[in-house]
Amino acid sequence: MRLRPVLAVAALLITAGCTTPAPPLPSGGPTSVVSVSPPASSPATPPASPTATAPKVPDTVGALDVTAYEVSMFSSPSGAIWCAVQGDAAWCHFPSDFKGKIPTSKQICPDEMLDVTGIAVGKKVEYFCSGDPTAFPDLKNAGAGLEWFTGTGFPTVKKNGFTLATLPYGKKLADGSFVCLSETSGVTCGDSKTGIGFKMAKAGVTILS
Repeated sequence: MRLRPVLAVAALLITAGCTTPAPPLPSGGPTSVVSVSPPASSPATPPASPTATAPKVPDTVGALDVTAYEVSMFSSPSGAIWCAVQGDAAWCHFPSDFKGKIPTSKQICPDEMLDVTGIAVGKKVEYFCSGDPTAFPDLKNAGAGLEWFTGTGFPTVKKNGFTLATLPYGKKLADGSFVCLSETSGVTCGDSKTGIGFKMAKAGVTILS
């Protein structure tokens, strides 16, 4: 997965919508990220999580088309989950109150001395490490990553001093075949062509394939 330039943002100590989190990640977030094709530094592909009614990667029908932008970042309406989508990847950071199991840095990025902060999907699904968040939808830093939000009329949410651009529940963003859907149960992102992706929720991550 090809990463794009990362949005330069002063070092942030984020404890809000994200733990210290990023793809294996695609670029498009603040500084200090492990920039590599979906995870930078020896990423590991997480095992699929079996569920009774497993979610699926949403289709792009009815989605807001954001292909005109390099990367599009957003927050869940609660302000807890921060995500981004671009033409060849999508990723989300773990919320600060994440209850799921997170692999260790030693497993994902042993040489980076960074925290495992989220999960991404490109050609496959992988956890990633980062210092600052690579999805940072704060309107005070409007610019790369938030152009899609202008004129949508979508609401913002305030979280730990940040005013975040949100993707309302029931809405989708699509950049090519990559799409993200916001729901009260979490954010689902993936490649609508291959059907691989993930669902990020406070309770944990579900791998879709």
